[in-house]
Amino acid sequence: MRWMRVTLTCFLLASAGANAETTAKRIAKADADLTGRDVYQCVVDNRFRTYIQDAKLVSGDRGAAVQESRLQMTWSSFRDEQERPVNGVLSKTIVRYTDPFDLRFSGYLVVNNDGRPNDQFVYLNARRKVRRVNLREEAVFGTDFTFEDIVPNEVEDADYQRIPDIDLEGRRVYVVEVVPKPDENSEYSKFVIHVDKASCVPLFNRYWDEKGVEVKQLRVVTEKIKEIDGVFWPMELSMRNLQLESYTTLLVEKLDANPKLARRDFDLRRLESH
Repeated sequence: MRWMRVTLTCFLLASAGANAETTAKRIAKADADLTGRDVYQCVVDNRFRTYIQDAKLVSGDRGAAVQESRLQMTWSSFRDEQERPVNGVLSKTIVRYTDPFDLRFSGYLVVNNDGRPNDQFVYLNARRKVRRVNLREEAVFGTDFTFEDIVPNEVEDADYQRIPDIDLEGRRVYVVEVVPKPDENSEYSKFVIHVDKASCVPLFNRYWDEKGVEVKQLRVVTEKIKEIDGVFWPMELSMRNLQLESYTTLLVEKLDANPKLARRDFDLRRLESH
């Protein structure tokens, strides 16, 4: 989205001599011309080149049972300076459990490929072995999040259709229907995102399964969005499972923005190290 912000800034400077009404109309027209893919590109661009995030997940259900788990996510873009995938790889993610104790050091590696199915691996510390898996509908331990929900997506992963804008909790938002491509092997037939125009953060997402049933809703706590080096990062969000009547709140406890990570940090053998 940085190119959109720069373009808008240059436009405002160039239009300083125009009257307010003309400027407003031109801005509105430019905004209306944005496609669903443009909006999703805004979401994708609002992130760091690399990050390490420690999160606590608190889950509850209609029976008032509550449990906690913790994980650390390490993510890196694998694009070059022209934003092209390197060796057919768009990004890589390692997710490690840090709590509960019996899952500590167990982890997952997800390789987001360009134009072909992703590579997904799991390391279970109890078995001391790495194996290839399919994380479709795989829940993050005892929570309402699946790995598809927490591993960052790329703009190449889906097709997009923009829906008319709405007001949401006092903010003007873009609304985009996202349909994952077949080779993504998604658990969702589609999802609809509501993207804050000011920050490019999706504030509210709705998810449908393959039968066309709405199964989940994700909400971001707007007061907990933090700006770090020009990136707007949600520090608290909650996923509701509409069928199970359960929820999970994810709270970011620590964020290391743009750490120096080597490509070898995402090698399979590193998944076993701790």
